[in-house]
Amino acid sequence: MGNFFKLVGTLTIIALIASYGLSAVYNSTHGITEKYKREEEVAARIEALACSPDATFEQTITDCMLAGHRFEYFTAYDSGELVGYSFKAYGKGYSGTIETIVGVDPNGTIRGIKITDQKETPGLGARILEIESKNTLWAVLSGNAKDETGVRPWFQKRFDQLAPDELVKVESDTLKGITFITGATISSEAVTNSVRRGLELVLAFVEGDDAPCESAGGTMVAEDDDGAADDTAGDAVEDVAGDAAGDVAGDVAGDVAKDAAEEDDAGSPEVVR
Repeated sequence: MGNFFKLVGTLTIIALIASYGLSAVYNSTHGITEKYKREEEVAARIEALACSPDATFEQTITDCMLAGHRFEYFTAYDSGELVGYSFKAYGKGYSGTIETIVGVDPNGTIRGIKITDQKETPGLGARILEIESKNTLWAVLSGNAKDETGVRPWFQKRFDQLAPDELVKVESDTLKGITFITGATISSEAVTNSVRRGLELVLAFVEGDDAPCESAGGTMVAEDDDGAADDTAGDAVEDVAGDAAGDVAGDVAGDVAKDAAEEDDAGSPEVVR
């Protein structure tokens, strides 16, 4: 029994030391990692907008949530002139969340996108980062291969100059839209849908239009020109009270409506939004 407690004590001490070590490493490197990530995102915004490295970005943090993340966008200026807008899109891919930096032209179309983080399967979903190389095998072996640094992935180039309603799957490159990658439908769809939702939202804020978006407390509507936001879900307290009363009244009303619907052969089908 004594050996048992000795073993448990030893393992506990080892676990505590390991935990302390990991915590210390994290605390010492977290600031550097975050700084590197911010610099990487700035570079991605510049690339997606195809603007000057001297461009300045004005950040706007909204009350909306998009795919579980607080929605924010950047307004880019160069020499005092509006260059465009940029935001980050989050899409649920096959193996994890795909993060995409999107550049938006002032006319409301996409100027460019850059996928900054993904964990998709190599050879399948990871092809969203694939570059269409012009080098032949012989050129590589002979040392005459051209430098393709900075060449954009062919899938990401398909988003250029597209408006929100054009960010849909198409079956041919001759059509305006996104042709999905063969064998990587989930990854293609994740990027396409996330970019479309983000583009619709940033344009709503910029143009002062109403557009539904997620929030921590329910469905919100993008702010208009006066800066006022309409909460389409209603007050949170009223929602709670309404649900409690609705459960009772809904059961009674539901039975009556059900009986009436069964007798009505011409009833309208339910529309799911």
